[in-house]
Amino acid sequence: MKFINKLSKIVTASALVVLAGSCSMFDLDINKDPNNPTVASPSLLLPQIEVDIMSNFAGVEGDLESYMGIMGTQSLSRWDLQTTQYDGTWQSLYRGPLKDLEQLIEATSTGNNPHYLGIAQTLKAYTYGTMVDLWGDIPFTEASKADAASAVKAPKFDKDADIYTAVIKLLDDAIANFAKTSAVAVSGDVIYGGNAARWSRLAKTLKLKFLITGRKGISGADAQIKTLASESGFISGAADDFKFTFSKDPTSVRHPWYTGAYTGGGFDYTYICHQIILDMHLDLDPRTRFYFRNQTIRRLNENDVTERNTASVGYLPWTAWRDSLRTRGWDSTYINGLFGRERGDAGGIPADEQLRLIPGVYPCGGFYNTNLTASTTPTANAAPGGGIFPAVTEVNLLYYRIEAILALGATGDAKALFETAIRTHIGRVVDFGRATDANSVAPTTAAIDAYVNLWKARYDAATSNEAKLNVVMKQLWISSWGNGFEIYNAYRRTGYPNTLKDPINPSPKGATSFIWRMPYPNSELNLNASITAEQKAYKYWINKIFWTK
Repeated sequence: MKFINKLSKIVTASALVVLAGSCSMFDLDINKDPNNPTVASPSLLLPQIEVDIMSNFAGVEGDLESYMGIMGTQSLSRWDLQTTQYDGTWQSLYRGPLKDLEQLIEATSTGNNPHYLGIAQTLKAYTYGTMVDLWGDIPFTEASKADAASAVKAPKFDKDADIYTAVIKLLDDAIANFAKTSAVAVSGDVIYGGNAARWSRLAKTLKLKFLITGRKGISGADAQIKTLASESGFISGAADDFKFTFSKDPTSVRHPWYTGAYTGGGFDYTYICHQIILDMHLDLDPRTRFYFRNQTIRRLNENDVTERNTASVGYLPWTAWRDSLRTRGWDSTYINGLFGRERGDAGGIPADEQLRLIPGVYPCGGFYNTNLTASTTPTANAAPGGGIFPAVTEVNLLYYRIEAILALGATGDAKALFETAIRTHIGRVVDFGRATDANSVAPTTAAIDAYVNLWKARYDAATSNEAKLNVVMKQLWISSWGNGFEIYNAYRRTGYPNTLKDPINPSPKGATSFIWRMPYPNSELNLNASITAEQKAYKYWINKIFWTK
């Protein structure tokens, strides 16, 4: 038996030697699987990158609206963050799309493939620039190199201003690449369908966006903005808007607000703050019924402990509020359903998920707000879905131009652009609503004109460019429903609008605190040896981004 076992081992060993020696003869490499390539093709990488970037930012934009008094998430609307609040977003971005973008750039940097490369450069610029706006200093030059030939396990944190410089350079490179002829047609692009001209217009718009945002911290930015803003080649028309459309499929990626309000069980996402509810209703804003959807027709009982924390009182006494809305034609039962919260309300949360005012058809793909005849919570997944995240749009471009004129003296008619911005946004909201929910009712031309004239009068009444910019930014605040990034950045660099209500419960960090930046993830603070003592000491309610006012 021992002899047989020994012979068996010898034969096996000999066979392995022969097999090993014969690999080159048959050109057989068992470590290469053609069905599982180590580097994905651009057409496979790109759609996943786009989905990951847009869904990550769409997932946090509502928090920024809470910082800005639009949404009423309890701790966030009173500027009180947990240090682990955004660990998942940070890790998801670095482990997913940012790493994949480096692969896409590497795969398309050689050969005649400039359009894929330009898209990758544009998305990299947008993602890193937006992350700087949120966190300040972040890993950039050494990021996504953990598995490189010279592995970087502890990437250094680059200075926020330096990253902005690199972002603008990336956008210039992207614009140059889009101008080239490509032998390879782009496929897998879920945003612009491979249209290089639209990507080029986005890249130029993003360049203006980051220059406007960073203008107080970038040397020579004012002159660059004046020159750039006078040029053409920017986003123009709805088809050019940089937006992400969520799925209508309940098993796929849905808009965060849709998930919170329309998948059953009531609105568990957050509350909507009273100020935006009241301001829009009192002004007869044509977007109101597209933004908000009632769930009830009765006024809650403030003496009932299960209901009183969501009283629809707002910043006027109930009677004055009700009468003010009635004089503007709002029905009493409709008014009864406008239940939100005051900014910074730290009270308990009763079982009111099926009573709160919820987001409407725009932008989450919910329901248009018809006149209810009875209290009704939407049936799970009965709403249309297909919501959007309007990341950077033609409307945003108009506000960049207005700011350049009023704050920097760039050429142009700020008042005319302001009117165009209001009308364009109303048009976008109405068009989306009518295409999504058949019950949507377009506002009359007279209603739109009356609203626009109201804001033009407010603009005219402002006696300085600074005062006019304050009016403009208040309208941007209203138009930022569904994209908190723009108004959060605008407020931090200008201090406007200064007409927002303060939180009714002070922040535990101090009455003058604000969320100036997001806290770094604990995992990064504890495990990244390259992070400096200064960066470890950053406090979100004190330390600001380099471009902040």
